[in-house]
Amino acid sequence: MLRLTALVTGRVQHVGYRSRVVTMARTLDLKGFVRNLPDGGVLVVAEGDESDLKRFCKAINIEDPLIKVKDIQAQFTEPMGAWDGFYKIAGERETDSRLDTATVFLKELIVVVKDGFKETNSRLSSVDAKLGSIDSKLGTVVTKLDRIAVAQETIAYKIDEARKEIVSEVKGLRCDLFGRMRST
Repeated sequence: MLRLTALVTGRVQHVGYRSRVVTMARTLDLKGFVRNLPDGGVLVVAEGDESDLKRFCKAINIEDPLIKVKDIQAQFTEPMGAWDGFYKIAGERETDSRLDTATVFLKELIVVVKDGFKETNSRLSSVDAKLGSIDSKLGTVVTKLDRIAVAQETIAYKIDEARKEIVSEVKGLRCDLFGRMRST
């Protein structure tokens, strides 16, 4: 058994840090407390097995959207056995534990929303790229359809001209035949 005394600095007050420390300490069955210091830091005192305390010391080095631990000054000494659980000590002007719980949920919500927006933006970019590709292909199709329409008009004109020529030839042949039949 050992005692860990850790002075934690950084963005660790009013961001749910102590609640996270309490949760981790209780998970490891450590005994002790966590409290805010007037200088903006946090004091963590925990007693337990050496391996659990070392894991705990690493685990309280948190960085997330709200919490950012800058430094942990840790000291291991002999335990005193003064606590039967792990507690968050609140000062006179501090809010109750419900606000800390709300802070934890708010952090999780911030992460989810940020990730959701990133994913949405990524998908929208993908859709935009696909629509751009479709637009380009439709432009090519329209150009080809315009060419086909011009070709159809040309073919229709040539067919009409050929029909006129054939009709004229047939009329000429009839006249020739009619003229020969009269002369004989």
